[in-house]
Parts: sequence; structure tokens; C-alpha cells
Amino acid sequence: MTAAVNGLEERFTTYQGKRLRYLTGGTGPPLVLCHGFIGSAENFNDWFDVLLPRRTIVAPDLPGFGHSEPLNGGHTASAMARAVLAAVEDAGVDRFDVAGLCLGTPVALAVQRARPEATERLILHTPLVSPWLVRRAFHMQVGVMLAPIVYPGIVWLAHQRTMSDIYKRLMVEGKNVDPIAAKANFDNQVLADPRAAREWLHDALRRDDLAQVRGSGRPTLILVAEHDRIVNVRRLESAISDAPDLSFDVIRQAGHAWSPELSRRQRVLIAAFLDGLPLPHAEGATVAAA
Repeated sequence: MTAAVNGLEERFTTYQGKRLRYLTGGTGPPLVLCHGFIGSAENFNDWFDVLLPRRTIVAPDLPGFGHSEPLNGGHTASAMARAVLAAVEDAGVDRFDVAGLCLGTPVALAVQRARPEATERLILHTPLVSPWLVRRAFHMQVGVMLAPIVYPGIVWLAHQRTMSDIYKRLMVEGKNVDPIAAKANFDNQVLADPRAAREWLHDALRRDDLAQVRGSGRPTLILVAEHDRIVNVRRLESAISDAPDLSFDVIRQAGHAWSPELSRRQRVLIAAFLDGLPLPHAEGATVAAA
């Protein structure tokens, strides 16, 4: 059974005998999208007006999130990448670009490792590519939250809208959060499987994929916000500054939340990258202090 969602076709297939949902539609070469932490394919709503005229989208709900059921085993980047490739196969796609948001970036990179001959361009937004490129304060937060004695309480609090919003504004997203996006993110948060979320976060913060990012040999676009509270922007810029085939942009006056400025700028950059054009320069761009 299929349905229309935001102008895309909603499809369901199975992986490991479990339901796996994905959205597909658009025109042009395929682009596979790996959403962010406790999100869904709808994380990319902000990109669809730019993507759909340029690419045929395959955007799964990763296992345990959105309307996809959790895996039988652990929710590592590699395990979830295999589920992504099951959606790709169901969609009849052979070659594709791949994109990832935040914790979706290790999954996107695992897709590239699994099918290097099939992947073309790569887009990494707020990428988690090495533990030392993630801010120490975020590592400390996660270490406390994932402790076995603490985590059940964190899951309960995550289902309380007011408490969840306060935490995310103060510790992760910052201000200028779009209210529609905030509501969608909370709805996805409630749907998320707690085991899948804990395993994914644990795995993502311990992976080191920097060598792959630097040496994949594929055109790669990396986007990060100037005031992001997860990625250490200055260290990331230094780590990839001399990497070939890599385009990098710091979106100024923006944090982890998708503010109007971040949304506008990222759409311009993604369109240029997919069209094979130089990235347009933003006057006055700065990089946040480490």
C-alpha cells in the first residue's frame, strides 16, 4: 500500500522480517537520505523543494524510528546501513548519491563503505565523523544520559513536551527554533524505540570515520552551523582543510536548530553542490571558537 506524503510516495518493505518505511519521489539521479537522531524521513522536509527537481529521493525511516520497526540486533551505523540498502533495493536503485544528518552521517558513511562502487556524491550535515571532533560537553551529557540507572528516566522525560523542549533549547539546539519543526521532532521522539536510540547514540559517538571522509575520492559537501553545540567546528575545519574533493561551509549566525537563516543558506549550498557549481560565498562568515 502506498500513500502521498509531502509530495512523495510512502512505501513499506521488510527487512529482517520487520516493517521498513521509506519515502520516494522526484526527478533525476537517485539520492539516499539518512535522517538524524530519533528522527524520520520527514527530517528532510526543508530540503525537498531543492531536491525533488534535481534528484529521485529514497528516504527511509531508520530501524526503530519513525514508522520503521527496530532491528533484531544492535543498532550500529553498519547495521542500519544494511536496512537503508534494503530500501534502496526495494526502490530499484543501482547508483546513488547519499546524504546524512548529524547521527545519520555515520549511517550514510556506512552505506558508502558497503557499496563504494554504487555511491556518487556525499552530503554530510553536522557530521559526527570522529570522537575528538565532537564537543567535550556533549560527550559528558551523553555519558550521563546513557548510564543504565539514568536512561529510563531520560526516556520518560523525553516524552514530556515541556521538559524535552527546555533541555533541547538549553543544551543542544539553542534559540530561534522553528515551531513546526519542533513539533515534528517531538512527535518523532515519542515514536523512537528506546533501545534503538541508546545503541545508535552509543555507536555514533565512538566511530572514527575521518579517514573515509578525507579519502573517499567522491565529491563531498560538509555543512555545519557556526554555533553548533555538538560538533567542534574549528577542529572539524582544520581536520578536513586539505582533503581533496571536499567542499565545506560554516553557516553563520546559526546553531544546531534549523533557524530561517540556516534553512535558507543550506538549500542554496545543496542546490549548487548537486548542480556541480562552486559554492556561493557568504560574506562575513566566521568559524566558532573551539
